[in-house]
Formats: sequence, structure tokens, C-alpha cells
Amino acid sequence: MKFSDRYLTCAVFCIAILATSCKKLLEIDEPLDSVTSVQIFTSDAQADQTLAGMYSQMTSIGEGLLLLNGATTIYAGLAADEFAPADMVNFPDQTELFRSRMLPDNKIILEDLWTAGYKIIYTANAILDGEAASTSRTLTQAKRVELKASAKFFRAYCYFYLTGFFGDLPLALTTDYRKTINITRSGQREVYQQIVLDLKEAVTLLSDPAVSHLTGNTKVTKIAAQALLARAFLYQKDWSSAEATSEEVINSNSRQLERLQLAFDMKSKETILQLKIDPKSNAGNINERLYLSPLIPINSLPEGYIDAIFDPEAYPGFVPALTPRLILNEQTANAFESGDQRKAIWVDFNPSPNLEPYFGKSIYFVNKYAMDNKERLNYVLMRFAELYLIRAEARVMQNKLGLAAEDLDLIRNRAGLGKTTAVGQEGLLAAVAQERRSEFCGEWGHRFFDLKRTGKALSVLGALPEKQGLTAEMLLFPIPSMEIRNNPKLKQNPGY
Repeated sequence: MKFSDRYLTCAVFCIAILATSCKKLLEIDEPLDSVTSVQIFTSDAQADQTLAGMYSQMTSIGEGLLLLNGATTIYAGLAADEFAPADMVNFPDQTELFRSRMLPDNKIILEDLWTAGYKIIYTANAILDGEAASTSRTLTQAKRVELKASAKFFRAYCYFYLTGFFGDLPLALTTDYRKTINITRSGQREVYQQIVLDLKEAVTLLSDPAVSHLTGNTKVTKIAAQALLARAFLYQKDWSSAEATSEEVINSNSRQLERLQLAFDMKSKETILQLKIDPKSNAGNINERLYLSPLIPINSLPEGYIDAIFDPEAYPGFVPALTPRLILNEQTANAFESGDQRKAIWVDFNPSPNLEPYFGKSIYFVNKYAMDNKERLNYVLMRFAELYLIRAEARVMQNKLGLAAEDLDLIRNRAGLGKTTAVGQEGLLAAVAQERRSEFCGEWGHRFFDLKRTGKALSVLGALPEKQGLTAEMLLFPIPSMEIRNNPKLKQNPGY
């Protein structure tokens, strides 16, 4: 149904504001100082400004951690068994997540996850509403397809992570406040159904020959939509669909496994989707690097410097620079199989002197996002390796054990390991879980969501000293108390 001019103006005004600093990201003309509903969808160039606004919104590192620029990796890792805060006194909100004792007024939950996610969803809805209302003949069909497919993909992407954190969600599919002002929570099953619907529509749209030019990995493509769709099927235990969809991506020959050192490179053929980061924002760094890597990795220093740092009188002054904001749990660092090159390349540590209170303990950290002074990173959202692991798990669940082992071996061989020795359905499921833990260590919260969806979270996380007393209710984050005050029809998750 078409929006009235009044509501269309409100919808697109917000995304016009978001497009005010995006030239560096998509190399388009400077956005207009004021954009009306008619102007913003008049031409392809102006539609690009709208898309640039959405992409910029997702990569605004200057605003701190947000759902799609590091918060999912960081906070899901704290809620699982991946990270521990280096400072539990001055960052109480992070400590709550680490101890699985979240409170409904936790600012992380409200601002970095819930609000950040729904802002992107609102922007996606505004794009969809605005495109549908535009009658401009100079907005090409190819650009309309790109607008719709991109908006549906990122709406699905946000809902995927939000439902992973919060469970049932308000399912907003329009910018019409009359339909959303008192919206209630939809069940998680319905949320997943909408995710699948959006992604299927994106796949169909992107199959159009008119958008065949979208072949890179810094824009939403058919491959990206299929990859996320395969993951959504996996989470719903739709094994046959997960296998078939992941196989389509694998057989497309559009991506390939890279050497571990190149997996996150800007030109990597493994990345299915990555976002450009403005080099002026944190010098082009991504938040994972800022939070997970120390300022000084000792292994990168000449021996003379190391000797100076380890001087007993000098060492205490270097501790803050040697310690990342979030330390990789030693148990996680040691969970890699012997000889796994993923640990050698993607995990590092800073040693400490054998003196009180350090006692020679290693400070582990994730090294996936390291970069030298010559290169910067894009922000990797999805990698090709995941498709083999999705297909492997789906095949195990359908008792296609030999084929599943072949998929595992591809991932293992890339990591410098031999063929899997796992046998039987239970053994191969454990092998899949191990490969996922190693492959996605410190990446997009896979560990947290995998433990929950496979029913292992209570037994694994509940055994940790910092999470003693963990209950099933604590595996869902609380709905922010401010949101419930603003909309009393939103019901709180049990236990909060």
C-alpha cells in the first residue's frame, strides 16, 4: 500500500540525515543539504546516497560498539566462554554480561544492541517504503532492485542477531508509527519466518540479470543472501534446506577458501560480504581489533625492546599496553587441536614475568584482525568457510556421514590438520562443534549462539566459575527497561 506524502516524507527524512558523511565509503556525490521524499528517489545517484546512509550507519565506529560493528562479537563473546574483561571495576556493564547477571537497565543492552539494531531496521523499512512510493521514471529498475534487496538483507541480518540475544521480538516491518507505536513481541519462530522471507526475496531480486554487476563483496549480493539464508535454515533445524542452500553457494564458484593469513584481507576471495571502513574513523581500525588486541603485541617487538619491557621495575608500567580490553580465556585458547594453524595465526599471547602478581601467566588475545601500517581492514560480515560447516552439520543430521566428513576435512586441511577421525553421528556432531569453535573464535558471537541452539549452553557455560548458577532464563538478554516503559505492551523475558 502506498504511503501518503506526509508519511513518506517522515520515512525518508531520517535516512537522508544518515547519508550526510558517506562519500568516502561509496564514492558518490556529496549528499544534498536537504532531501525531500521526491528528491531522494528521483535518480540512481540519490538512491545511492540513501544506501550510503545505511552502510555508514552500520560502520560508524566513532559512535562506539554497535550491533553490527563489533558489539555482537564482543558481548556474545563475554556472555559465552571466549572473553574476560581486563577491568571489571570500571566497566560494570561488561562485567554483568561476563557473569551472566544482566540487568534490564544495562546500557549495553539498550544502546549498543537493541537501539542500534532497530535503527538499522527502521532505515531498511524506510528504504522499502520510499522505493515503493516512488513513481520516478529516472530511478532505474536495477537501482530499485538494489534498494529493495539491500534493505531486506540487512533487516534480516539485524533480526537474526537481535532474536539471538533477546528471543521474541517486536517485528517492525514499516515506518508507519501507527502500526508500530504499541507493537507487541512476535514469537522467535515468527521472527525466523520473516528472516527467511526477506532473504528469499533478496535472492530472487538479486537473480535479476539487471543487477548482475553486483559481483563484489562490499555490497549485498545473491551469494550473501543465500549464505545468511543457509544459516537461518540451520538455526531452525531445517537440515535439507540448510544443505541445499549452502551447496548452492559452494557450487557457485564465486568464493574460495584462502590461506589463513588472507582470510580477512580486503581482497580476500573468502569474504562473502564486507563493509568499507572510513580510514578517518579510528585510523581505519575495526572495533574487534581495538577491543581484542593489545596496544603492544610482544612477539612483534625486537629482542632488545622485550628485555626492556621485562625489567622488573619497568614491567608494571607496560601492563596496560600489553593487555587487551578483553582477554581471550585461557580455556578457549587451549581448546584448539594440537597442530591447528588457526591458533598459531589467529591467536597470540603476551607473556609475563615470573614475579608476583603475574607469575608468568600468558595473556591471550585474538589476532584475526591484526594489520600493519600499510593496510587497513574492511569489516567482514560473512566468510565462505561457514558454508562448508553449515553443510557438514546439515549432512550429519541427515545421516550423510561420509559427505559431512569430506566438508570437515576441507576446513581441517586449510588449518593444517589431517582428516577427521570422528565416526558416527554423535562423533561427527562433536567434530563439527569443535571446528566451528576453532574457526569462529572471536568472530560474530558464533560460539554463544552455537551453544544455545545445540542445547549445550547450560552444561558448558554453567561449569565456569564466573557463571555459577546459570539458568536457561539467563541465556536470553533482558528487554531494556526503557523500552518497556515506553511501550507497556512489551513483556519482559522471564527471570528479569
